[in-house]
Amino acid sequence: MAYYYLFINLAFIISGYISGLLLLSFPIPDNDFLKNYTISSRILAASYILLAVVSTVVLFLGLADYQPEYLKFSGLLISSTQSLLFSYTLVTLLNPQQSRKRNSIFKIHALIILLFLIGYVLLFMVQNEPVLTSMPDIAFKFLQPLTILRVTFFAFYLYQIMVYSLIFSKAIGKYNSSIDNYFSETGTIKLNWIKVAFISALIIGLMAVIFQTLPSLLFDNIFTTVIVVFYTGFAINFIHYNKIYHIIEPALNTYTQIEIDQTPKKSGWGLYKQKILESKIYLKEGITLIEMAQSLNVGRSTLSNFINTEENKNFNNWINHLRISEAKNLMISNPDSPLSCIAMKTGYSEPSNFSREFKQITGETPLAWRK
Repeated sequence: MAYYYLFINLAFIISGYISGLLLLSFPIPDNDFLKNYTISSRILAASYILLAVVSTVVLFLGLADYQPEYLKFSGLLISSTQSLLFSYTLVTLLNPQQSRKRNSIFKIHALIILLFLIGYVLLFMVQNEPVLTSMPDIAFKFLQPLTILRVTFFAFYLYQIMVYSLIFSKAIGKYNSSIDNYFSETGTIKLNWIKVAFISALIIGLMAVIFQTLPSLLFDNIFTTVIVVFYTGFAINFIHYNKIYHIIEPALNTYTQIEIDQTPKKSGWGLYKQKILESKIYLKEGITLIEMAQSLNVGRSTLSNFINTEENKNFNNWINHLRISEAKNLMISNPDSPLSCIAMKTGYSEPSNFSREFKQITGETPLAWRK
C-alpha cells in the first residue's frame, strides 16, 4: 500500500506540472469572444501547478497525514475550490460570453471559500484544532468553533454541488439549442466530452463527500488515482477546444447575427420556403443558418424564427428532414446507387452521419428502408 501511495502521488505530481505548463504555453487567439476562456485557462494552469507544488512538498518532506479524519479542512478546501474551478471552466466552454448573474454566483462562492479559509486560520491561531476520527467525536466536539466551521464548510460544499449541477444543466441545454439552430451537422461540435467531464467531476465531488465522512487510506489511494486520470484527460480536451472554437463561435456569439434584409417580410415564410426547396440549398454539405439566410437575403434571426415557429423544428432537425426526404427519392429512382453516394448527394460529410440521421427520423436504417 505504501509503494502504491508513493507511485500514484508521483503520477499526480508529474501530471500536474505537465498539464499546467501545457495550459500556460498553448496559444490562444486575441479574441473578445475567448476572453473568459483565456482567463479560465490561466486559472486552471495555476491550479494544476499549485496542487503539484503542494503535493511535492507534502510527499518529499514527509508532511502527509496518514490518520483518517472526518471533515478535514484541507480536504474540504481543495474539494470546494476544485468544484468551483472546474464548474466555471466547463460552463465557460459552453458559453464563453457568460452572463453577469452567472459570473456573480461564481465570484460570491469564491469569496465565501476565502472567508472560510481566513476564519480557519484565525481560529487555528487561538485554539487547538479538534481531531475528528469518528462520528461521536463530531457530536462531542460540535460546539467547538473549528468543528462548527468545518461542518458548515461541508454543508456549503454540498450546496455548491447542487447549484453547479443546475447551472451546468441550463448551460449545456442552451449550447445544444444554439448549435442545433445554426448547423446542419452537429456530430463533431456537440462537445459531448464536456458533459462527460462534468459528470466525472460530479462523481469525484461525491467521492470527496464520501471520503470526508468515511475516511480511509485505501479510499484515499483510489480517489487520487481517479483524480490523476481526470485531470490529465481534462487538460487534453480543454486544449483541444482551442482548435474548434472558431467553428462554433458564430452560433454562440450573439453579436455576430447579421441582419441583411431590413424590409418588412410581406411574403412571409411561404416564399422563402419555396426558394429553399427549389434551389435545394439544404443539400450543400455543412450548410449553416447564416449561409442560408444570406442566400435568401434575409436576417439570420428572422430565418431561424420562421423555421422554429412555422416548421416547429430547429434548423438542424428541419434540414435533416429535408435531406432524408431527398435521400428516399434518390433511393427509389436509383435503386442500385450505393448508400455512400446517396449520403454524399444529400449533403452528409460521412455515411455514418447519414445512417444515424436516417434511422433517427424514419426508425429504420437506410439499407432496411430500401429493402
